[in-house]
Amino acid sequence: MNLRYSKQASRSLLPTDIIGVDTDMGYLDEFDLKKYVKDRLSEIKDEDEYALAKSVLYEGLYKMSEVFEERFKTLYQKVYDELEDRKESYEIAIMLLSKKEKVFLKRFYPISEKDVLEENDAIEEKQRENNVKAVYLDATDSICKNFSKDKLRVTFTKEREQVEIFVKPKKAFRYRREVANLHETFSHNGLVWDTVNTVYIDRFFDIDLSDVPDDARGVEVDYGKYSDMIKEDIYPVWNIEKTLFKSSTFLSPCNDGLYYEREMVLSKDKEVALRLIAKTEGMVSIRHEDERIFIKSYEESYSDLTGYNIFDIRYTKEELPIDLISNKRKENMIGRWEKNRKVKIHTKAEIERIIEELDISEYISLKSCERFEAVEEQFLKEEDKILPDMNSFFEGEIAIKKDSPKLILKFLRNSDSNLCEGMVRYAVSQVDLGFDEYSCVGVLENSYNL
Repeated sequence: MNLRYSKQASRSLLPTDIIGVDTDMGYLDEFDLKKYVKDRLSEIKDEDEYALAKSVLYEGLYKMSEVFEERFKTLYQKVYDELEDRKESYEIAIMLLSKKEKVFLKRFYPISEKDVLEENDAIEEKQRENNVKAVYLDATDSICKNFSKDKLRVTFTKEREQVEIFVKPKKAFRYRREVANLHETFSHNGLVWDTVNTVYIDRFFDIDLSDVPDDARGVEVDYGKYSDMIKEDIYPVWNIEKTLFKSSTFLSPCNDGLYYEREMVLSKDKEVALRLIAKTEGMVSIRHEDERIFIKSYEESYSDLTGYNIFDIRYTKEELPIDLISNKRKENMIGRWEKNRKVKIHTKAEIERIIEELDISEYISLKSCERFEAVEEQFLKEEDKILPDMNSFFEGEIAIKKDSPKLILKFLRNSDSNLCEGMVRYAVSQVDLGFDEYSCVGVLENSYNL
């Protein structure tokens, strides 16, 4: 741990702690001993003294440093491997597929089962859902927000008359609801939750056509200025499978006089990074130990259990799609140590480490982070604020507490991608998990030059 910040590990941030992110964040550059020795030797003019110094410094000190460096790397790797917890090394990846192309990828499953209903089931489902049309808006967060406030013109013919109505698009919250169910299952299993990057699923909208009569003909939705951004017949998939764990995979329940405990021995399937058990009525707790899952309940039960399989999409080393969005971390020693010890370090260096770990430098980079009291951050315009909403699982916009201190994280745009604003939301949402005494707010500066 860097000594400059280690004394701050046991307390919260002070206003003087967060003033801006230095380029080196307080860390020393790597010291090049070989170059240092060479430079010092060049200063010696006497030949005899030069020969002696070279034998001592170069042949002795430098060679010895190489041995120590190699031993340090070996020790570092050993400690790094020992800190690895497979339960915490999972990733959740999301990508988009087209229904027309009928492409199915191994280890990827629809987030919502409604997206892959059979034709007959789809007709019945549409009737139950009052004929809701789902679309994907390939645009920035700001444009998506404006789209949700606009009204779209819908035209159709009824009894040979042209009819026109207006409808307001709504966010397709069913995908967020699935993420919420997953988050709840993580909590019940006692596992650390990392923010799921929802930049794709937040761009789906439902167009409610329930006011269109069943006998209407030629129904058309006019998307106006959004027409070039609209994609239909697109649906999101992720590397998570809802599954049923058969009772035959569990050992017989044992009774300690108060509770019954079932034990499931996990099969050694390297393609599965993590298995989760969904909590049901009567369960007291679920815990993971080594290659086993223990379920404690009030009553003896031999029933099957539902849950999730999260697949390791990198196991086969196959080339992954370029448009895949994942919450995979760039692991490092400090990150593993923090997770292993379950400690929180509240420094500006920790904020940079968290964001660097997200591996989103292709889109954005952190410029600065500043701490403000509740009344001091009013200089920011509401439209410039990017809120940490990816861990918010209720419908509607997230609200920031007015009386809480704020962390203002300013980012630079590194790309012309329309996902940059979403990546800021992703970053501040993850920082917000660890700095829960603050309200985190992101700001994106449009510094990218084509």
